[in-house]
Amino acid sequence: MPLEPLRRAMEALVGGRRVVLAGGVLAGSAPRVRRLRELGAERVLVVAGSVGTGELPSPEDAEWVVTDLLGGDIVATLRAEEAMLADPPTEVLEALDTFDRAGRALVLGNGPPTAARLGERAVFGARLPEWAALEDKTVVDECFDHWGVTRVPSEIVPVTPAALRRAAAALEAGLGTAWAGDARHGFHGGAELVRWVRSERDAAEAEAFFKAHCDTVRVMPFLEGVPCSIHGFVFPDGVARLRPVELVSLRPVGRPRILYAGCATFWDPSDADRAEMREVARRTGEGLAASVGYRGAFTVDGVLTEEGFRPTELNPRLGAGVGTMGRAVPDVPFDLLQCALVAGHRTGVGATELEEAVVAGADASRAGGTWALSPVAPRFDGTAVDDLVLDDGGWRLAEPGEHPTARLSYGPGSAGGFVRVQFDPGRTPIGPSVARRAVAALSFADQRHGTGFGPLEPSRPVR
Repeated sequence: MPLEPLRRAMEALVGGRRVVLAGGVLAGSAPRVRRLRELGAERVLVVAGSVGTGELPSPEDAEWVVTDLLGGDIVATLRAEEAMLADPPTEVLEALDTFDRAGRALVLGNGPPTAARLGERAVFGARLPEWAALEDKTVVDECFDHWGVTRVPSEIVPVTPAALRRAAAALEAGLGTAWAGDARHGFHGGAELVRWVRSERDAAEAEAFFKAHCDTVRVMPFLEGVPCSIHGFVFPDGVARLRPVELVSLRPVGRPRILYAGCATFWDPSDADRAEMREVARRTGEGLAASVGYRGAFTVDGVLTEEGFRPTELNPRLGAGVGTMGRAVPDVPFDLLQCALVAGHRTGVGATELEEAVVAGADASRAGGTWALSPVAPRFDGTAVDDLVLDDGGWRLAEPGEHPTARLSYGPGSAGGFVRVQFDPGRTPIGPSVARRAVAALSFADQRHGTGFGPLEPSRPVR
């Protein structure tokens, strides 16, 4: 089995050790806790910012401390988590000392924010600051130009009405412009600092927003097409290029926002577009390695437009699409692989072995759905689960004995609630975008649970 050396290397890393997962949502850690125990970890402590929605780890495998971080959106929550990890509260330090009296536990990051230390303990595989800095949407275009990655024109301008409107007028191509803020206050994602500007009202709202959050903004034409990403891993011996992943990016009607609402691998671009995206991954991975000595996972997000794939951002870290593809290759512990690559630890496999196994598996077994933070907290404890069927009238509850097309979960989030709809791979068409299914699913969640997403529109395939 080509990936067996990877498993042995990860068993050597965690076997017989206590492991601390630092950060993230408690419910989201359950699969990772199981994997760590399967690889031989003695026990796991989860330091979580919130409980979240879904399955919790088994008390037989893990214990946890939850700090109840709350934020107005996902970015605010992640920044609160970063601050908590940098300066842990007393209950976290006490839990750490009780769990790991000898101070020999392996501490792993458990989400996008990765502090270098948790109290007095070093975090294994924490990414370097110069790598994290490349997530800034106002610096990435220069990187793409240097690496030979084709992109659309853009301008980086100060947050002043005159500069923003001049750039928007110059770059408008018929569908408005997309404005993305800098990383003045640190990491951001999930399209929280992106605005789609199509009118005077949109521009005024976006100007006021960015003035409070950023110094500069990247302005570019709004791109119609399927939002998507291509993932890769930088190994010492080369770049593993994975398959395209659809980003479920929906459009709130009447608002200049983009709602990032999950990802899926059911969508297939043409063979030529797929090859183009994988070439982007190769150039980006090689560029990252040459310019900043990067190691590990990365994603290039963008849109498949009429002219082909055009990138919009770079995320030098594990992306959600890796987790979605990972369901097809359960033998690959992507989170541990990422930490091992960053730390320079032995992985047992190289770029070619990982690429071949993951691409073949993810092509043969599709997965994904839609998920998003809801502005409305549930009026009940725990997680509500509904089995759904999609027919000509949209989503509805499955009848007793009827095989569901999807499963909807709704429960607490770090800010309001959290909705997840997992599409059944056996009943989801391969090839088309899932954006329309996602719009209908979140509309059903509004009707069923009052989740407050409001009217949404899907992206429009044009290629």
